[in-house]
Amino acid sequence: MRIIGVFLVSLALCGAGVALDSAPAFAKGKARRGRDDAPPSASGVEVNKLKAVRLGDPKAGVFKWGMKPEEVMGLVKASIEKKYAPRVKEAAQDPGKQQRLHEEMDREINAVKKSYSKFENTKTGWDVSIVGSEFQQNTGEALLVTKEEVWTRYFFFFEDGLYKMFLAFNKDALGGKSFTDFGKSLEARYGRAREVYRDEKMKGGVRHLLDHFEWSASTDRLRLVDRSEFYDVYCLALSDGPTQDRLTERRKIVNPGNVEKDALVEAVTAPDKNERDANDNVIDRITGRQVTKPGEEEKHADIVVPSVSRAPSPSEVNSKSSSSGEKESKKAASKSGKKGELDGLEL
Repeated sequence: MRIIGVFLVSLALCGAGVALDSAPAFAKGKARRGRDDAPPSASGVEVNKLKAVRLGDPKAGVFKWGMKPEEVMGLVKASIEKKYAPRVKEAAQDPGKQQRLHEEMDREINAVKKSYSKFENTKTGWDVSIVGSEFQQNTGEALLVTKEEVWTRYFFFFEDGLYKMFLAFNKDALGGKSFTDFGKSLEARYGRAREVYRDEKMKGGVRHLLDHFEWSASTDRLRLVDRSEFYDVYCLALSDGPTQDRLTERRKIVNPGNVEKDALVEAVTAPDKNERDANDNVIDRITGRQVTKPGEEEKHADIVVPSVSRAPSPSEVNSKSSSSGEKESKKAASKSGKKGELDGLEL
């Protein structure tokens, strides 16, 4: 009866448009899609608002796919200057305050410039950050970051052209909502999304977890992803579909067998190859230090240690003592100025 009840509930959910999968997923953060490969269409008007330089200010300009890093930086700089303009104007009668505002503005602009990073086989803090699963090394990718009122915006470039924006919401914008509730609130704006689940192996079973929501808008792709487990935020990823596909092919060639993943998450969730507790060396795996237990050490050579079958006799002990005395006398002779076989050898 219980099985029949579960089956009926599944049919009801499918009828309501909730994507369910019948086959088990592969584990550890690997998402499963529904049967329909094309995500539902999102409101193009609302999606385009995400490309605005300043949220709610259509006159500030928009970011366009293919923009060069310097073009994006120019729009960001203009937006920051526009944000400070009213405060600078209000401080017209206070030159000291105006100067401090100009210095604060310059620091914010310089922080954006310094954030520009090319991923050319050089590990940086970004590899284990909130965007660690959003790029790969040696594939012509780069990143620029700016902080805005509602979110932190990460600009991703492929072959010097803007192709993706990753928006990490500020905690205040979440309103304490769960990931599911937050996704439902965005569905009211963008339209119904497809829910993609993943199966995560645990001791004693498997957890079926909501991995992300996804939409399509013309050639654009939109995802809402959960980064709350380690970073306490939810994020929107908006990308140009055709360029994303080209980049995916490049990644397959440059990094064959590699998959997109979060380095920090993988370090914590990666299974051990032995029977000990899966998480008893989490810190060592994150820091790169490996600690083995007795019997797990790597063997470098066949070393035979002779065992003592009997206690040494008094004569053997005296013989060893005599040998030790000879060695001590040789050391004394060396100190007194007599040369030995290794004297004069420079080390």
